Amino acid sequence: MNYNTVPFPVTQLELESNNVALYNAILIEGATQQELSGIKPQIEAYQKKYKVRVAYLNCEPDSTLGIVDTNTVAGQKGTVQMRTASLTNEGLQLAKKYQMKGENIKFDIANCIYNEAIQGCDQYPHYEVTFSNPDIIPLIKYDGVEFYGGCLIKKEVEAMYFFTSNIDSAIAYFIGHLYISWTNYGLIDGFRRLYLGIQIDDFFINNQFNYTEGTEYRSSVDDMKNIAQWQKDILQRMPNGSNLKIELALNGIHVLIAANHKQFIAQDWTVYNKPRDFVKPLNEVGSKRWPETVDSDWDDKVLRENDKLYDYFAKSPEHQDDFYWLTHTFSHQNLDYASLHDADMEIGLNIKMCKEPYLGMYNRKCFSPHSIVCPEISGLHNGHTLQSFKKNDVLYAVGDTSRADLNPENFYIPLITNTTFANFDGFLIIPRQPPQIYWDCSTVDQNLILYKERYQQAIDWPTHLKNEADIHIKNFLKLRHDPYMFHEGNLRNTDQPEVVVGGAKGKFGLMQQWVENMVAEINKYMDWPLISLKMDDLVESYKLRLAEKQCSPKYTMVIDDTSLKISEIKVSATNGDCLVPIFIIRDTEVDPSNVSNIEQVGNDPATAWVQASNKGPKSLKFIHDIVWNDDTYTGKYKAASSSSPMDSAPGASDTTEGTPSEPTFFSKHKKLIIGGGIGLFVVIAAVAFYFIKKRRESSEYENYEKNIMKDSNQDRPFAPLSKLNQNGNSMYGNNGYSGYNEFNGYDKRYNNGRNQF
Repeated sequence: MNYNTVPFPVTQLELESNNVALYNAILIEGATQQELSGIKPQIEAYQKKYKVRVAYLNCEPDSTLGIVDTNTVAGQKGTVQMRTASLTNEGLQLAKKYQMKGENIKFDIANCIYNEAIQGCDQYPHYEVTFSNPDIIPLIKYDGVEFYGGCLIKKEVEAMYFFTSNIDSAIAYFIGHLYISWTNYGLIDGFRRLYLGIQIDDFFINNQFNYTEGTEYRSSVDDMKNIAQWQKDILQRMPNGSNLKIELALNGIHVLIAANHKQFIAQDWTVYNKPRDFVKPLNEVGSKRWPETVDSDWDDKVLRENDKLYDYFAKSPEHQDDFYWLTHTFSHQNLDYASLHDADMEIGLNIKMCKEPYLGMYNRKCFSPHSIVCPEISGLHNGHTLQSFKKNDVLYAVGDTSRADLNPENFYIPLITNTTFANFDGFLIIPRQPPQIYWDCSTVDQNLILYKERYQQAIDWPTHLKNEADIHIKNFLKLRHDPYMFHEGNLRNTDQPEVVVGGAKGKFGLMQQWVENMVAEINKYMDWPLISLKMDDLVESYKLRLAEKQCSPKYTMVIDDTSLKISEIKVSATNGDCLVPIFIIRDTEVDPSNVSNIEQVGNDPATAWVQASNKGPKSLKFIHDIVWNDDTYTGKYKAASSSSPMDSAPGASDTTEGTPSEPTFFSKHKKLIIGGGIGLFVVIAAVAFYFIKKRRESSEYENYEKNIMKDSNQDRPFAPLSKLNQNGNSMYGNNGYSGYNEFNGYDKRYNNGRNQF
């Protein structure tokens, strides 16, 4: 993201240079009125001159504006009163402008920072205010009291105020989309997209429930037919422009087992019990389960005659295209200590099963040949395994966000292996979420039994689904693109009872119920299309973000001083080149002559993708005139194209713009951010953002910092930024599930892996 940060205390800001504005938006977080007193006159003069908007996050209320703090306890900042809050009618109207919802949502106001040292909460305050100025527009009201948590002032100096706490919570992420879109006047150097990736591990495997003989379940052909139809039916309940297609990660040996044909018997069952983060030395051979040669001349006719599930999909494009596919290795061998030979057999034989003359899907568009779901998410610290993957053109894998050793510092770009991590450079790992739908369960009752065993407490199914929605809605509000982990037994549906989930009625299996529940939850917050991508294409979205981080794009907006019409947005790169998005919530269309493509899906506004280069700027222009400080949006224009950079290779025009029109209204580099830590800052920048933040000298929450998984997306526009502020408080981007005990242990991640061949 293009932004600058300035910590308190600060008495002077560099906001312009030679009558050129350096920042198009300002965000101030956690400030007292005393801390603001030295810089507020300068900020307001800058706002008047350049029509810049400011957002204040959990700052001390300003009584001179008619915002009255209801707290009467001397020396106490705000309150830690447990509250819920709702959007006002005005707040709902603003949300609707950005294709958001919020009706009938009672947002919990988070007031707890989990402290591992005391196994309890450090309380985090918020403000509750009233208004004595009739010109103030209320946006958020606390429930049950006549106090407010957010407002808008639209005078000569326009500002937005949110007094709710900025720690990990749905409301913090939700309002981030409001103030980022509003302060940027709807011109955002970012990409707003919800990806719903549902990956099904162990396809073709006949798994037991809880290691109990006689409880095995393997998906039937009817199960898969029902899911294929359900994927079409659910689109009626999803936002306009959505698509859903689950992704099946298959294990080929279980076709042989089902058909009783040329089954492989391991020659060595040694269990090595290496730690999950063990980096295998390359001078150690490792496991020797596979013999040097095996008979893999399988008889397709025998497989078809004896395995109905295989027969349904083998060389059947119509049935294959109902789903996405990728490899999960041949026999599900743990790869943490696999030899080069074992790893090569595991990946090579599975690819063979996927090719002709067997399944015949490997070279089809539904298959991801470069991606893998590793069994038990193993082998990613094993250089021999990764060598074998590369040999077989497998370049990407998913991790597991419940495992700290596989989590990237920035969840919006891939983790890239190196010699320290795995004795192998350059393999990409993207994060994946493990929901509490367990790998060996095929019924609701089984899932609840395991939950009780693991957490020593019973829970009913509606509560379990609600807890899942409460946790994972935050990932979608944060625009996390992690796929979700499910397993083969979770597909069972044909013999299950009819249920109602999220308003939908049907014979739904575990995976379907989770998705229906999650879609219903997302629909409460956003009217943004939900898109499923196969894993190869999903990884491309992570690689785009990585390339953008590396090229450090720059944006300059050229605006007429008199009319305030935007003549162009110049886009260039500091290093090399990269494809960058500009999201446009404005009543206009993009001139396609200098952009790579224009993407518009469903009811969403358009995103223009521009090939930025350090050889010279590209000029993004608009077909219909737009004025900088008029952010009217009715959605009356449609994009000239709806292509996605994941659908086609980027290739922008080679035209390099000459001298820009004058005068340059916003220029240089960053947004300005001022304050005490970044809360739910869904970082979206049009040109430059200034963030002024508060600095503390010591950390009160050192144990908490160790206990969370941190999102440090400080570089990627339109993706949440998360880190700890100077006094250790977890701000917006905290994905620290392990740090929350709000469901009596529910949110402590339980590893869905298992030790089996």
